[in-house]
Amino acid sequence: LAQFLQFLFSGITVGATYALAALGFTLIYNASNVINFAQGEFIMLGGMLAVFFTQMGLPLPVALILAILIPAIVGVLVEKLAIEPVKGAETVTLIIITIGASLVIRGLTTVIFGKGTHSLPAFSGEAPIEILGATLMPQSLWVLGVTALVVVALWYFFNRTLQGKAMLATSYNRLAAELVGINTGW
Repeated sequence: LAQFLQFLFSGITVGATYALAALGFTLIYNASNVINFAQGEFIMLGGMLAVFFTQMGLPLPVALILAILIPAIVGVLVEKLAIEPVKGAETVTLIIITIGASLVIRGLTTVIFGKGTHSLPAFSGEAPIEILGATLMPQSLWVLGVTALVVVALWYFFNRTLQGKAMLATSYNRLAAELVGINTGW
C-alpha cells in the first residue's frame, strides 16, 4: 500500500505540472491557431528566472511574479515580432517560427544561466508528510494547489466573463464570432 501511495502521490504531482503545460498549449492554440513549440522553453525560462531572482536575494513572491511577467512579455514579443507579421501563412511556417523561438530562448538561457541544475528553495519546509507509509513533500501540495487554482480561475474566466466567452466563441468559429461583433484580433 505504501509503495502504491508513493507512486500515486508522485504521479499526481508530475501530472499536475504536465496539466499546466497542456493548458498553455491549448490556450495558445485556441486563441491563435498556432502550435507553440516554444511552450516548454517559456516554462523553463520562468523557472530559471525564479531561481535567478531568489539567488539575487529578492523575496520569493517578488521573484515568482517577475518569473511569470518576463516570459509573458517575451511571449508577447514573439507573437508581435515573429508570428503576427506572417499571419495567414502556412502551418509549417508558423511551426518553424516557434521552433526557432524555442532554440533562441534555450540558447540564451544556457548562455546566461549555464547548463547546470538549479532549484528553488522549498516554499514551506523540507520535512516530508507521511501518509500510510508513503511520503509527500510539501512542495507537492503547492503544485497541486496552484494547479487547482489555475484551473478554477480559467473555468471562471471562460464561463463567467464576457472576455472569456468571446475567446471561446473565437476559438470555436472565428467568422461567426466576427459576425456577432467580437473583435477576434484581440
